[in-house]
Amino acid sequence: MRNIWIVIKHEIKVTIGKPSFWLTTFLLPAVIIALSAGSQLLAHSSLAEGGANPFSANSGSSNNKADIGYVDEAGLIKQIPDRIEFGGAGSSVFVVSPDRLRKFSDRASAQAALEAGELQQYYVVAADFLKSGNLTLVDRNFSLFTSLDSSGFFEYIINYNLAGNENLAKMLSNPIKSTTTKQLAPKPARDPKDALTTIVPLAALLIFYLVLTMTSQFMLQSVTKEKENRTAEVLLLSLRPRDLMLGKVVGLGFVALLQVAIWAAVGLTGLNTSGANYILPDGFLVWGVLYFVLGYLLYGSVFAALGALAPNTREGSQFTFIALLPLMLPLFLSNAFAQSPNDALPVVLSLFPLTSPTSMITRLSATSVPIEQLLIGLVLLAATTYLFVLLSARFFRADTLLSGDSLSFRRLIREFRQKAA
Repeated sequence: MRNIWIVIKHEIKVTIGKPSFWLTTFLLPAVIIALSAGSQLLAHSSLAEGGANPFSANSGSSNNKADIGYVDEAGLIKQIPDRIEFGGAGSSVFVVSPDRLRKFSDRASAQAALEAGELQQYYVVAADFLKSGNLTLVDRNFSLFTSLDSSGFFEYIINYNLAGNENLAKMLSNPIKSTTTKQLAPKPARDPKDALTTIVPLAALLIFYLVLTMTSQFMLQSVTKEKENRTAEVLLLSLRPRDLMLGKVVGLGFVALLQVAIWAAVGLTGLNTSGANYILPDGFLVWGVLYFVLGYLLYGSVFAALGALAPNTREGSQFTFIALLPLMLPLFLSNAFAQSPNDALPVVLSLFPLTSPTSMITRLSATSVPIEQLLIGLVLLAATTYLFVLLSARFFRADTLLSGDSLSFRRLIREFRQKAA
């Protein structure tokens, strides 16, 4: 037991002493946050510069209030309401003063005013509007972000003239002012329109995938490095191969828990302080720890076996893609997990032991997973992990640790058959 404890302390000390470990632990989340914040700043920058919102309180031409024009070729607009208000039901509500609206007799005069900087945009009501419903918007600085906000502006004015009533015009533009929902049982809030509905499951998937893969590869590097510099020959004089494997697995397991704890703490803190209405289910952290520990033991033992067979890190790394392929499947199907977590494929992957460490937690962060599925997935994962650890222990022997034979698919299959038998 003393030898195992020495190996555990050595693996923890060596791993957390690497600058690359801390750079990965803190820099990667920072990059993800920066990319997320950057996209938000880009959107705001687009609104502020090229696509200034013509309906916001601070927008518009400084020289002329009437920065919104229109050409009524259909002769439909007879009256402009005293207060132009549109939006609502989940979107922003805009109030535009009638003074900012200017009528033009034809498109040419409206275009000339636009080019002279007197207008931000103008609308053209087609002559056959009552038949075709065609409405054209010409914007001086088109922006995809603001076009969505401006789409309801002239629609409200047309509805007002068609209906002849302000309240009826508002109902035509937005017939459902509010919606009240009632739940039969308490469940985590999941708004399909909320970006967090996609971001949170994807973040959980990435955290578990990255920590599992990086820590498992730490195992491979640790074993192969000791083989290359012949440290393994010295170690095997004072402890058994299985004690060496156990010490490495447990030591790197503590490192993995430290890393996932840091990332999870950053993610949960950001989620709680953002004021977002997104609630993770009760017991999420408990299930997360259980699935992560078993998933780490499973893939850590696989990489320990690869390290024992490979003569050096380079040859061992050639097989990492095959070993990690099951964990990559949920990444390829991340949209399915976020949008339809209870479909057949996400459910199967969350129960299949080689994919369940990441798949089940992704589903759990996206929806309420039945307790029986959580338990079945955990039992299957625990049984598979137990078998993989026993099998890997057979590879972790003196003859493989001291062997310099090249690692190939043929040798890997031969060794697997022999050890499995």
